Formats: sequence, structure tokens, C-alpha cells
Amino acid sequence: MAGTICLRMVLTLLVSMVLLGTATFAEDVRDKHNETGQHGDGVMLVVITPESHSTEIGDEIHLKGTIDKSLINGAPSDAIILISAPDGSLADTFVLSSPDQHGGFSYALPADVGGDWGFEALYNGVYSPKAEVDVIPSAKSGKTTLTLSGWPVYPRVGDEVTFKGRLTDSSGKGIPDRKLHYQFVSSDSGCVAECHSSDALNWLQAGVEETDLAGEYSFRLPVVEEGGVYVRVLFDGDEQYIPIMSKVIGITAKNS
Repeated sequence: MAGTICLRMVLTLLVSMVLLGTATFAEDVRDKHNETGQHGDGVMLVVITPESHSTEIGDEIHLKGTIDKSLINGAPSDAIILISAPDGSLADTFVLSSPDQHGGFSYALPADVGGDWGFEALYNGVYSPKAEVDVIPSAKSGKTTLTLSGWPVYPRVGDEVTFKGRLTDSSGKGIPDRKLHYQFVSSDSGCVAECHSSDALNWLQAGVEETDLAGEYSFRLPVVEEGGVYVRVLFDGDEQYIPIMSKVIGITAKNS
């Protein structure tokens, strides 16, 4: 969720606990006690850069980053992308991105409100310099944005995962009283990450939710077996707003 983010030491500890599936995340104020890491020659060890420093509400913010190989010992762990979004956004406070063998990583998220967005990357205790993106209202009539997040990311069998998001218009205002369909597909479908959003997959209808006065929605799905599930939400559009699909998010469940 949007807002302030945690103290760096607290956040680092919490993220480590999340990866073990044994903690919950709480929002707090993050103070900048640690400097960003760099080589003696001034080259940054962790870098994150937006594809564009300005975009419109409803478009995606694309981020790319690099991690210096000196920080990667053996198999690379996930990079943590810290997100500082304007008030009213339902963007996650932090997300994970897996770097490739060269230390490159990327992430994309919808810009659901206007204002100044900030991004930092954290890897093995080293922070990147902050990157900023200015998001402005869209001039395209009927344009929509549909966000989706789920918690916990690593549930146990028998738990319930809570999903939530928001449907907004071209100015970032919530769109009320619209029906949204949520669907899922198991990760054992034989599809790689790039085709999770493909219509060729056997997406199964899980239910229908309606947005509230603020354009927000939520639903829960029980975890009935071990493995991975991918979830997405769709708005079919109407005479006023164009159709849109949320990003696809993955949930990995374990027996213990």
C-alpha cells in the first residue's frame, strides 16, 4: 500500500522474515541512516532507473536495475524495490524482483494516481540512489487503471490470501459500482512467466466483486494445496470506460 516506508534496519529485517514466510509487514517511517553503496571510483553498486521520468495515469511505470557482481555470492537472491507512491495510491510499499545472471532486474507497475513517485532498490543491505517519476493526468477519455496485490505472498496450506486493488479513471479518481471478474490458473500449466496473461491459457473464473465508492475492491481465496497459483482481475468496460486487465501476480503455497 502507498505511504511512508519503514526504517531501513527494520525493513531489512522484516523482508528477510517475509521471505521465510514467518512475519507480517507493518508500515512505519523510514529514516536514511545508511548511505548508498559505491565502488572507490564512484560507480554505484545498486542502480534502479525508470524507462521514463514522466508518464500518465493509467500507463505502466517500467523500472530496470543492475546489481554489481561483487554483491552476488553464488545464486542471486531477490532484489527489493521500495516504492514511495503519492497519497491515494494502492501500490505496494515494496516488491521483489529476481535478478538475472548478470545482475539485471526489472519491474513494472500501473500508475494509479498522479504526483511524484519514488523508487529505490535494496540488495544485500546496499541501497540504490532514489529514482523519481512524475505522473500526470491522462488526456485520453475513458482510460482506466486496475491495480492488484495479494498478501501473504508465501502462504501455508489452509491459509487464505487476501487480494485487493482499485479501479481508477484518467484523473486517478476511483470508479465506483463496477463489476470485476477475478480468475486464476495453476503454475503447473506448463506456461513460462511471459505467457501468464495469454488468453490461450485455461484461466478459471473464481468470482465477481464490485468496486466501492472509492473504486476499491477486495476478495479472498483459500489455499487448498501446495504449489503456485497466478491470479488476475478484469474489468469488461462499459459505455463510459474502456476494458482493462490487472497485472498477473503469483502466490506460492507450502505445506509447512
